[in-house]
Amino acid sequence: MQQRHPSIDLIAHLQGASPGYGFASSDGRYQAALVGADTVIVDLHTQRMHRAPGVYPREFDDAPPPGTPAPALRVEGEETATACMPAWTDVQWIGLAHADADTDADIAPPGFWQPWPDPRAVGLPPLQEQLPIEWRSDAPQATERTAKPASDWVAWLVALAVLLYFAAFGFQAMTWALRGGWNWLWLLVGPPLFGVFAVSAVRMVVERVRERRRICVALDNMALERGEGFRVGEPLALRLRATVAVPAKDDERTVPPERITVRLMRRSVRGEADGGWTLVDECRDEAIALREDERDGRLRYACELRAPLEAADAPSATTAQWWLALHDATAAPAAPFMVAALRLLPAR
Repeated sequence: MQQRHPSIDLIAHLQGASPGYGFASSDGRYQAALVGADTVIVDLHTQRMHRAPGVYPREFDDAPPPGTPAPALRVEGEETATACMPAWTDVQWIGLAHADADTDADIAPPGFWQPWPDPRAVGLPPLQEQLPIEWRSDAPQATERTAKPASDWVAWLVALAVLLYFAAFGFQAMTWALRGGWNWLWLLVGPPLFGVFAVSAVRMVVERVRERRRICVALDNMALERGEGFRVGEPLALRLRATVAVPAKDDERTVPPERITVRLMRRSVRGEADGGWTLVDECRDEAIALREDERDGRLRYACELRAPLEAADAPSATTAQWWLALHDATAAPAAPFMVAALRLLPAR
């Protein structure tokens, strides 16, 4: 799923739980996540929420069963077993259509949608940090041909020669059968030998020609150095130290990324002209951390970030939350693979 909206964290914090896995609708308007034993659905356009108790979210469906307005969220209940039936899972669809196209009136059942809790009264939820030790890129991976030793090529050529010999013998047996008489008995041996060994030889050649190894972008033993905090308007030095991850499979090779995108993020409550509010996550600065090799075999990614001075003059500057978000520079926009909170220091 795309990056989780902060409203889900706020709702989960008030319920005394941590948000679990979640999904987003195809148009990006709705998000759903598992909070405790319930499913929480939020409408990002109208700042409303719905809590479905005792069910687990599975996916958003733009073509639900007849009678359910689209888009809909497919959820599953607990597995149930009876004396006459094995365990089964209750599958439901929750329709999320917000308005009728003709009357522009809300067609949801009364009490279905509820407003979000007001963070100006309850405060912002604690930031959910993500500090993994290892990371593997989700971007499409490249492939490469692998160099084979001479002994491997000799063994492969011997095996191919054996297959071709038996395939040729099978073909010769079929020609002997054309002489007639008792030579027709060669048909019991010729076609099976020729078919099996000829196909095996062709398959062996094709597999060798197409044999390639995946190049996986991954890091291990990651450690982020972010200092004790930062001040608005002053540079913040950031360093990420890591090692190259060990390949998870024999047919792949791992390499470290050449660069990592680092964003300085701020979460705040923005007041609206009509007296409402909006919970906003905004990027205040962005930098590219390039790879540097160190003597001890570790890698280092270093960059410098600086929050603009106007951020200190915002009405919510004292209650805002700051954090670092590390993204894969080669992948499509997605959720960061590392989230680290920052402590805002008082101005000098």
